[in-house]
Amino acid sequence: GVTSIKMLGFGVAFAILLDASLVRGLLVPALMRLFGERNWWAPKSMKRFTVSH
Repeated sequence: GVTSIKMLGFGVAFAILLDASLVRGLLVPALMRLFGERNWWAPKSMKRFTVSH
């Protein structure tokens, strides 16, 4: 009923908040720092779209 819809709404809102704060704010920058240059790896088929400096 209505209670299960409210629980689902709360769960979705919590997941979005967790994603926006924890994952994008802390986890992504930390992983980018750990991966270093490997972070910018691309498959050979995509290399033609990049600009080399």
